[in-house]
Amino acid sequence: MKLLNNLLIITLASAIGYGCSSSSGGGTPPSANGIYSGTISDGHTAVNGIEEKGIIYNGRLLVVSLKADGIQQFFDATFTTIDTSLTGTGERYDNISLQNSVTYNGSFSETVSATISFGVTTGTTGNPGLVPGTMNLTASTALLAKGSAANKLQGTWTGSFGSGFFGTMDLTIDATGTITAGGDQSPLDCVFSGSITPEDTSINVYNVAISSDGGTAINCSMTAGTYTGLAWTEGDTDGTLILMFADGTKGRGVVLTKN
Repeated sequence: MKLLNNLLIITLASAIGYGCSSSSGGGTPPSANGIYSGTISDGHTAVNGIEEKGIIYNGRLLVVSLKADGIQQFFDATFTTIDTSLTGTGERYDNISLQNSVTYNGSFSETVSATISFGVTTGTTGNPGLVPGTMNLTASTALLAKGSAANKLQGTWTGSFGSGFFGTMDLTIDATGTITAGGDQSPLDCVFSGSITPEDTSINVYNVAISSDGGTAINCSMTAGTYTGLAWTEGDTDGTLILMFADGTKGRGVVLTKN
């Protein structure tokens, strides 16, 4: 999974559907659900301390780091929680492609913060390689409480996956949250379809299901298949969409701006 520079999007998910949550003392267990920002340290001085964003929801963790010159690292994991501790396993992607299998251990304070250490168990030794690290995250209750609605996403969105051959992403979304056009644009020309729809209209969390046709270009970054993930909006007019999705072999995070 991967790191990035000027902006890291870290999407984290607590234990509700993908995992399970329990409390040793009975009653309603604390929840790690939230939209987060913070920093990652993992032995790579070029990316340590750079801002990251993320979300924890439904037992899933998604984290993206967006450097000025493109995405370096993307995390996707599933969690279980006991009281305020969490453990999980997942993947780390480097520039889209699967790099490592990763274990996660940490703790959280509901609606406040999460500290998560990750250790690499298998994978290649290249950048970012077999390097452990720690995520230090702060929750935003205001972002989570914004609420969601499919018609908020209606319009055309554009964002960058990174520099060079990773291209840009364009999506057109209708009032129901259906992706009616778009894809991984020049020079890669993959075509995307699918949907981005509210998980619960009382919170700012969207479920993502994106299919790629594999494109016609030899270097189409997202091979044919269906990718799932999470998203949320930012800004006073919800003009920014943070979108993350993966399928176990490819993973991506992108910041989209409404045109």
